[in-house]
Amino acid sequence: MNDLVDKKIERYETLLREMWAASETYLGAFSVKLLVERVVWDLSAEYREIELLHCHEGGISCAEIAASMKENPNLPVDDIFMKFITRYVEILAKLIGSEKTDKVAKKLKEEFGNIPFYSEEE
Repeated sequence: MNDLVDKKIERYETLLREMWAASETYLGAFSVKLLVERVVWDLSAEYREIELLHCHEGGISCAEIAASMKENPNLPVDDIFMKFITRYVEILAKLIGSEKTDKVAKKLKEEFGNIPFYSEEE
């Protein structure tokens, strides 16, 4: 069970790092950090566990979420991360425009498959 949890969280952490890197091209590291913090704040009313997501100008860490999942395997981690990604892309589209956001979305889909979030092409 722990290996499954670790792999799931590792996959989401990789996805978030890819989002960070793609967004950093347009916004810079400091602005991406602020964007992540904003999304965490937005979702924290619904999912307190999202506050365990830590970011700094160098990237994102899901280590505390992974530890929390080991203690509480019923955490809706897929819902949490999908809502995080959706909200992140929505705000990103407002900041840099949907055309550039679509480039980020396409890259994420290429690397991680069919991820259900807002994109002008859908």
